[in-house]
Amino acid sequence: MTIIAILLAFALCHFIRELGKCRNNQWLKSWINFSNDAFSRLPGWQDILGFLLITGGPILLLLLINQTLYSALGTTGTFLLATAILIYTYGPEDLDTEVAGIIDAEDDETRRTRLEKFIGTAIPEDESACKSLAVEAVFREALRRWFGIIFWFAVLGITGAFLYRMVDWLVNEDYPLAEGQKSLFIRLQQIMDWPAAQLTTLSLAIATDFDSVYVAWKQYHNEQGHGLFDGNNGFLLASARSIVLTGHAARDGYADQLEGPFICLQQAMDLAWRVLGVCMTALALLLLIGVIT
Repeated sequence: MTIIAILLAFALCHFIRELGKCRNNQWLKSWINFSNDAFSRLPGWQDILGFLLITGGPILLLLLINQTLYSALGTTGTFLLATAILIYTYGPEDLDTEVAGIIDAEDDETRRTRLEKFIGTAIPEDESACKSLAVEAVFREALRRWFGIIFWFAVLGITGAFLYRMVDWLVNEDYPLAEGQKSLFIRLQQIMDWPAAQLTTLSLAIATDFDSVYVAWKQYHNEQGHGLFDGNNGFLLASARSIVLTGHAARDGYADQLEGPFICLQQAMDLAWRVLGVCMTALALLLLIGVIT
């Protein structure tokens, strides 16, 4: 039921955009505030103990809900919860909708403002640099909103998807965390991102040009001067950037009607959809041979 839940959640998010309003994470700040008030005097709270309790509490509650639904409804209950968790953890916004909102903006000023918000910085004067940032933003967000969730859901079920999203919130948003706790959450995010980013890069190679992706992947690691398991997911961004900027992603006629970085933005979004198709095919094959259920 893994792949069915993934596809159903995607379809519901795509056709019922209002579901995005359900992705409220204010409960997490309330939980952290409560934990700080209740446990801050415990030894190790500023470090590993706080890290474990902050993540463990919501996970235990989720597992309890899952067990309750299983007892009441059997596998139907767990399937419904899995679909709900995927809908909740995809995001925080619908990636395709956000990219389309940038490209289809009514005027150039609105388009530029939305693009700046999406890439997270001011638009560079250099067009090549701007194109690179646009491509990287699409794949960084695709990993954060799609591929990381899908990977950990396939590996650990609802616990994996929920933990990935919760860690992403704790790292990238403002929460009352101690410095030691924050550093542990950053490290956990790096650990969780690494296999998802590697498999996304492999899917990118299968979907486009394997040699070009491999060269970009290897060059990134050579330039960074660290081992395979060190660093961040920049190898994925470098590979995607190489594929788009060298023309291997130029398959969409609509993208050819755009200008400047918006061509690359659309091509990167089209490419992300193709990579998602490869990932779904791989999951289907794993389902057929019994690796996942």
